[in-house]
Amino acid sequence: MFFYDLYIKTMKKVNANYCISLPLIEDLLNDERNTELYLAYYNGKIVSGSIILKSKNNIFYWINASDSVSLKFKPNHKVLSHIITKYSDIDYINLGVSHSDTLRQFKKTWVAKDFKYYVFEKAF
Repeated sequence: MFFYDLYIKTMKKVNANYCISLPLIEDLLNDERNTELYLAYYNGKIVSGSIILKSKNNIFYWINASDSVSLKFKPNHKVLSHIITKYSDIDYINLGVSHSDTLRQFKKTWVAKDFKYYVFEKAF
């Protein structure tokens, strides 16, 4: 729940036009073979967290959240660096979109490339 609260605050901060529901996140995290949650703590509280999805020999960096007060410590960079190092033998790691220029630049140091993507919305 601490991570989800942080996630909702992050989505509001970046003016995201979507939020993943808590039941979906809980359901996915119950499948430990295909989903992992990574957390960064500072001064006894969660300051960053990321969820990755695993499929065969591929990793998808899916959800990221961070506490804006702790950004000067770059907790997102540390979590992402840990994930990349842990899965360095994986064929493909999708590092996802970054709302932050500093995180985007950090990803490029790992030879990450930006790709365009499309979001389909149901018309009512």
